[in-house]
Amino acid sequence: MDAQSSPESALAIGRKAADELAEALAMAGCKLPSLSGGFPVMGRAHVELGGASADAVFALARWIRERA
Repeated sequence: MDAQSSPESALAIGRKAADELAEALAMAGCKLPSLSGGFPVMGRAHVELGGASADAVFALARWIRERA
């Protein structure tokens, strides 16, 4: 998917990317509460990863390590 386009479509792409990451993280048992599609940065789609609890980050790190 082209991450660089009009501001409106870049925002939509960022939101879609955030939604897909949230779904994938949920499959790993993790949630980043602040995860969202943000306004384009330098004309490119952008995702705000935001903050998460230490427990969620440890779980995500463990899940990644198990599959790396």
